[in-house]
Amino acid sequence: MARPVLRLTCSNATGFIFALSCFAAVASGLPGQTRQCVPGELANGTESYQKQSRDLQQRVTVGPFYKELLRKFGSPKSCNAKLDGETITLSYAFRNHAHLEARASSSIEYSQQRVDFRGLNTEQAKALLRAAESDSFGLSGCGMDWDKPETDSTGKQPGSHAVVFRGDSCNCQGRVLYEGNSVVALILSNSC
Repeated sequence: MARPVLRLTCSNATGFIFALSCFAAVASGLPGQTRQCVPGELANGTESYQKQSRDLQQRVTVGPFYKELLRKFGSPKSCNAKLDGETITLSYAFRNHAHLEARASSSIEYSQQRVDFRGLNTEQAKALLRAAESDSFGLSGCGMDWDKPETDSTGKQPGSHAVVFRGDSCNCQGRVLYEGNSVVALILSNSC
């Protein structure tokens, strides 16, 4: 009699573990889920850099750029973290060639987030940059002058350009990058 009970228990345990693994696989693809970055070069870094990487990832994954990519493209396909000198870089890849890269260096008080994807018009791009400014600097932002943008001819393709908004603190700036009339990327950076 003991054997059938054990078989039933083992069978139930196997089924339970299988169900959990299926649930985990499904849940990992749900919108709103955060994919932990593969440590990459940070695995051999100091505990300080590993902590800074975790802190940066926490800030990025609750920010407007990441949330917009989740909304449009679902969970990231991949994520990686690397260390270059004292600069930590997190890279997230999403469907349809969408990408988010965040860089931070505490020693020079520098940070930058760049998001690349298509599908925003100029007003939506500006609104997303404003949300990122508020997220990074609080409600008052960094003094970005949203009414006086500058145009910067940049890029490899004819017609590529950037509209630049400058703030009055921490060398803060927001950029909307265009290819022709299409918004292709947003950048928010600062260096205090």
